[in-house]
Amino acid sequence: MEHWIRKLKALPQYPGGEEWQGGFVSLPAWSHDHEGEPYRFKIAIWTSVRTGRVGISKAFHPVDETRFNRALEALAEFAANRKLAGYRPNALKVNDPALAEWLGLRLEDAGIRVEPCATLPALAACMSSMRAHWMKETTEPPGYMDSPGMSVDRVRAFAEAAALFWGAKPWHSLSNMDVIEIVSPRVDEPMNYAVVLGAGGNEFGLGFYGSLDAFWESLELGKIGDDRVSKGVCMLTYEDAPDIPIPDHDLWEDHQLPVASQDAYPMAAFTRGGTWRRPDAREISLLEGLLRALAATTEDQMDTGRWTRTVDAFDGPVEFQLSLPLLQSPPDPRRVGKAGMFDRRSMEQMHEQIGRFLQEGKFGSIEEANEAIRREFTGRPMETKKYAPQSALERAQDLCHQAFDAVGRRRVVLARKALDVSPDCADAYVLLAESSHDLERASGLYAAGVAAGRRALGPNFADEMAGSFWGVLETRPYMRALMGLARTQAALGRTEEAIANYQELLRLNPNDNQGARDVLLPLLIFAGHNDQAQILLGQIPDDMGAIFAYSRALLGYRVEGDSQNARALLNAAIRANRHVPRFLLAEEQQAQPSSYSIGSPEEAVLCAHESRGAWEATAGALEWLAARTKAAAKSRRRRLERGMRH
Repeated sequence: MEHWIRKLKALPQYPGGEEWQGGFVSLPAWSHDHEGEPYRFKIAIWTSVRTGRVGISKAFHPVDETRFNRALEALAEFAANRKLAGYRPNALKVNDPALAEWLGLRLEDAGIRVEPCATLPALAACMSSMRAHWMKETTEPPGYMDSPGMSVDRVRAFAEAAALFWGAKPWHSLSNMDVIEIVSPRVDEPMNYAVVLGAGGNEFGLGFYGSLDAFWESLELGKIGDDRVSKGVCMLTYEDAPDIPIPDHDLWEDHQLPVASQDAYPMAAFTRGGTWRRPDAREISLLEGLLRALAATTEDQMDTGRWTRTVDAFDGPVEFQLSLPLLQSPPDPRRVGKAGMFDRRSMEQMHEQIGRFLQEGKFGSIEEANEAIRREFTGRPMETKKYAPQSALERAQDLCHQAFDAVGRRRVVLARKALDVSPDCADAYVLLAESSHDLERASGLYAAGVAAGRRALGPNFADEMAGSFWGVLETRPYMRALMGLARTQAALGRTEEAIANYQELLRLNPNDNQGARDVLLPLLIFAGHNDQAQILLGQIPDDMGAIFAYSRALLGYRVEGDSQNARALLNAAIRANRHVPRFLLAEEQQAQPSSYSIGSPEEAVLCAHESRGAWEATAGALEWLAARTKAAAKSRRRRLERGMRH
């Protein structure tokens, strides 16, 4: 360090004075440290206000303890280079206050005045030129500041709104099926309608549509805001720092813009035909206001279906009139089904209608009753009011059936109405639990549903109907509540309570229409109840579904270690579904599919999800699985090679 200071002192100062600007800036590329955390290398850069010439240090880690020394070295080298300068400056303006203080103490004797400064035009011009060069070398989308009418303060207001929206977590109340119509202020396509993203726990933010038809068509196509159904796509998502354009990250870093977390940088963009466009000044102000309005909206306001919020935005106060059209007017069930949102529980309403029809009629035989049912219900739309419910519980259950056919927030509204009609409606609690993002609250709602189901079925229902449950339609809400309670108890670590409830489900309904044994079996292994797990396996010895097959292998390893029997059981499991080891050994879990076929990758994902805890709780089991899977693959290759030679 002293060497560089002496070098500066030995140089003359420019006649009439010279100001240089500089400090630390980030390079336009990401790296990762040994723990996988992303960072951008930094450089120290100095530029002459008079000549525009530049001196740059070698790249270094952003928290390198020698970064101040590197900045001083780059300064001295720049000053000593006669092609660039050949003299020392009179004044330094520095973008980093800590660096400015450090340099000031050391360069005072060299006659160099140092001061921190947030706005450095010469440095900004230099960086703009460098970034323009870097952008030519990439296909990265433009930054916010590249749009017409944009300013740092306007983006700052948007960033503040985005942080408010993130903190409010509106995806706990609204799903991507709750289409929000922006009634006012006036908006242009494709921003007429919005949906809140994040209820699924994957992508967070807002998606936009030009019309309700575009919304439904995008669901049918399986892609939010598909180009084929709108005049372009507008999305606002929250991203990790490495996933936003470099100019945006520089903007946040250089101007200390607010950000909710390191994985919540707001990324707003329009795309059309493979090209990117960032919002202009009017569009980003609309986004800012909408984010503020939604962050301030209460659930009671949402449930009215139409509400107004006035917010203070960058351009002044603005009134947002918002509505939930699918809450006010339920969509056609056929369109819901076409979009893949069909809820099988809604089919039970038809069975209830048939039951009421049979109660009203007098039939001489089973054949006569079946013929009457065929004439009355086949090929006709179901008329809910034709065979009206008689009791409060039946009326509440009818509201739940409407909720099963509904989407988004309407489900919650109908479930609450059902409980107002009858507090003994178990399915209403199930619907509310399914909409909850708080595991403890969901578990409490399921428990309330279990209690409601017991009240509805009567004190002796378990003894009277055990073994024939599920075949009796009235028992299903109770069974759904009990299944939900067991799942949430397991997720909360209340393992023994969950096991007891799964076992109760199997006692009441040995046919296991809900698939309780597939969840119970790995849970028993996880809890160390090997004997009970063996008994459950023995009840269905020919079940070669992936969960049972891999549980047999895991139990073999737990009891015998790497024995011939354990290896044989694992080989049988691999034959049943060869995809399971890949998902069990993966660091990240895959999203669960809605359906699967035996032996498919989808079945493997479900098996890994349900069984992971049991494998992780067994010392050495995953390592054994990895080694045996590798050995089995090697053996298959050898057999294949021998077959090819012959």
